[in-house]
Amino acid sequence: MSDAARHDDRYRARGASAGKGEVHAAISRQDLGLFPGAFCKIVRDDLTGDEAFGLVVHADGAGTKSSLAYLAWKEGFPLAVWRGIAQDSLVMNLDDCACVGAMGPFLVSNTVGRNAKRIPGEVIAALVDGYQGVCDTLTDLGIPCRMTGGETADLGDLVRTVVVDSTVVCRVRRDRVIDAARIAPGDVIVGFSSTGQAAWETEPNHGMGSNGLTAARHELLGGGYRQRYPETWSPEMAADLAYAGPFAVGDALPGAPGVTVGQALLSPTRTYLPLIRDLIAAIPVEDLHGLIHCSGGGQSKIVRFGRPGAADGLRFVKDAPFPVPPLFRALRERTHHSWAELYSVYNCGWRLEAVVPAHRVQACLDAAKVARIEARVVGRVEAKAGPGNEVVVTTPDGPVTYR
Repeated sequence: MSDAARHDDRYRARGASAGKGEVHAAISRQDLGLFPGAFCKIVRDDLTGDEAFGLVVHADGAGTKSSLAYLAWKEGFPLAVWRGIAQDSLVMNLDDCACVGAMGPFLVSNTVGRNAKRIPGEVIAALVDGYQGVCDTLTDLGIPCRMTGGETADLGDLVRTVVVDSTVVCRVRRDRVIDAARIAPGDVIVGFSSTGQAAWETEPNHGMGSNGLTAARHELLGGGYRQRYPETWSPEMAADLAYAGPFAVGDALPGAPGVTVGQALLSPTRTYLPLIRDLIAAIPVEDLHGLIHCSGGGQSKIVRFGRPGAADGLRFVKDAPFPVPPLFRALRERTHHSWAELYSVYNCGWRLEAVVPAHRVQACLDAAKVARIEARVVGRVEAKAGPGNEVVVTTPDGPVTYR
């Protein structure tokens, strides 16, 4: 058992799982596509029959961050929080696709399931505006992204507030695929910060992404919301786990002057697409051994990649992490989470990694500088005797191992 597995009880008690072991088991016998070691599944381009291309079809969403947006909106936050939720839903797809080298044109369809008695038309309009805004921004940056339509379903007897999901389709040249099966001992892991203000962003990002919001909102936000907004939490969950934290959404976030807890939690998921485009342009595909989007699974995500089926595994050593941003430090200091659990649920400072030979590190750092995103060497790849990979992360409490 990994160090983090012993600290997952509260997360699972809320009906969530960072590792999704049962999901991976359920799909374990499915075909892995053209590149079994790639970050996303790539299938034959059956739409055109062109053997030079593959298709990436990806579905994801904003998760329970939409429930937090609902609460904040009811507490007086502007409609802009919903535009951020649309960005969350879209970026969780786009950045996964980009990690295999798919850079557009992206075709997007979305599904919004709402409780119409609580989610009025103005919220739907803000969500649509949010989707279109992300597509327009990326297209203006030379990364074509087009909305193709979608569905808004009134599911009042199933959905208590709103669910915001997306599906993205993109073609990718097979000879340009970034195949994480290339990751090898001796490689260097370069991390790219999830905080600060990237060149294409209009305001600073606080690094949250769209993972772990079930835990984050209930561990940070206060019990008063338990009674006032029962529609934002499941009645199957023990009541003492709902909004068990010390803060209101408008309270100041410790260590972050001028930032509220709600603003930090709802900070829209950063897209790294312009940076990934520049990395692909600067580094030959045979040297870009892997791009890892540290979303579900946090800093343990990389454990699933590199040399599939090999007799000996890999050890990913992350011993030079970024300083922990204020939001994640608050989750540690004001909640029941251990560092072991935090690093397996949240990015804790960097949400994208490039795995490259040592002589390509400077190209990664140079691209990040242009993007105005802090970057650093966070670790390395080592050989490991015996099957299976492991990740060793140096946390403020010392090294933690994930398998």
